Amino acid sequence: MSLVDAVGRYVELWRTPGVPRVMLPAMLARLPVAIEPLAIFLHVSEKTGSYSAGATALALFSGGLAVAWPVHGRLIDRHGLRRVLPVLALLHAVALVGFVAANQGPGWLLISSVVPVALSMAPVGSTVRAAWALILPPGPKLNTANALEAVLIEVFFVIGPAATGLFTGVFSALATTLLAGGMLVVGSLLYGSAPAVATMRKPDGSAEADATGDGPARTRRPWRVPGVVAILVAAGAAAAAFAVLEVAVPATVSAHGSTAATGVALLSLPPAASVLGGLVWGARQHTRRAVHRYLVLLAVALACMIPLVFATSIPVLAVCLFLAGLPLAALSAEEFGLLGRMVPKTVINESFALAATMMAVGSAAGTLLAGAVLGWFGPAEARLLSPVAALVALAAVLWVRDTLSRVDAPASVGSAS
Repeated sequence: MSLVDAVGRYVELWRTPGVPRVMLPAMLARLPVAIEPLAIFLHVSEKTGSYSAGATALALFSGGLAVAWPVHGRLIDRHGLRRVLPVLALLHAVALVGFVAANQGPGWLLISSVVPVALSMAPVGSTVRAAWALILPPGPKLNTANALEAVLIEVFFVIGPAATGLFTGVFSALATTLLAGGMLVVGSLLYGSAPAVATMRKPDGSAEADATGDGPARTRRPWRVPGVVAILVAAGAAAAAFAVLEVAVPATVSAHGSTAATGVALLSLPPAASVLGGLVWGARQHTRRAVHRYLVLLAVALACMIPLVFATSIPVLAVCLFLAGLPLAALSAEEFGLLGRMVPKTVINESFALAATMMAVGSAAGTLLAGAVLGWFGPAEARLLSPVAALVALAAVLWVRDTLSRVDAPASVGSAS
């Protein structure tokens, strides 16, 4: 595959009618997800004079998202983006006003006011993936779109912390929170009003059978579709594998005599490598079935994380981190692509929101477990958790490989064409 062919695939996707009108406002609405929580953490910490209070607010925010996003996804499946997103945008604006007003009260009130902000945050990222599955036909163009989505997520989480630091330094953490919230509200409204979103191919829920052919789609919740739970477990475990590094890498760098800030800087290497790997993966012409591609990427991710355990110096650790990040975006693309094939289209937003929730839960679990292991043993043992989590993800999918192969078989014919 030449560079011209690779670029041509992304240009072809961009020229697809309706794609720019969906993609651009969705990007505006998704960047705040990487800014708003950090800005809230900084503001609460500054206002209360306690990083513990800021961490509590951040934990409440993450918990709110984990609860809200599957509910939002289900509402969107039932009523459509055009009805649900404007309501969430209005509620988010009201919640931010409440967050500002809580500054005049006690610390517990300020921390508690974070919950409505999280509960009203629209799950734009998961709905964009669902939109591609409904707007684009199965095949190379959909594969490229899924890969591009995974790449954009990595880009946002590289840009987000830097933008938060810049805006907080120039203005304030509270102003940054409101700026991010405004971006989310405007982006959500523009995205929800896109013509392609309004004309997405929607199946007849009364007639469509679920992915296994066992019954009507509307009677099936996503987790009841055979194989979906394994995909959700794998998504959470893969997220945990990378979350471990957020704790283990700064500790490792400190143990080698450098500052923890140097370790934080090294954490930008996996997302950078992920962007590169995702762009290459999305530009490829895939002929193997989706379940096979997913299993291969899980095995590659495991193999790439094993060297992290044996890193003996900071330069070696940097190389290992870059290597570990290479398959991440491609893995995410295949994960959501396979999930989109498995579930009925009538619950696709709820399914993708559940996957996002499991990734958030996995990240939280990985961070907490890494901190505990670091305290009990040391950095090397904490780094060992990354390949262990990757192994759990691979084992979960291998356990239901036959089921996934049966579900994926009909869709893969079109994908390879």
